Amino acid sequence: MVSITYLEFTYTQAPRKMKSVIMSVFFLSIALGNKFTSLVNKFIQNEDGTSKLEGADYYWFFTVAMLAAAVLFSIVGKFYREKTYIQE
Repeated sequence: MVSITYLEFTYTQAPRKMKSVIMSVFFLSIALGNKFTSLVNKFIQNEDGTSKLEGADYYWFFTVAMLAAAVLFSIVGKFYREKTYIQE
């Protein structure tokens, strides 16, 4: 839900020579999120194949993780100073 907004914002905020770096950071963030999810799934799996987080507890874990990320993002965003680069 936020990928298009993220790309739009970062693309307008990056200097012209940094656009490809911004795209690589975007794809890196997706890769790290996928890695985090796979590590969590590996960690919560029992020897017999069952999960330590059953039912809604599994989703609540990721809800709390997203809430923590949103709080951190809000703190960082409060100190961010916008600078739009006009491209030719």
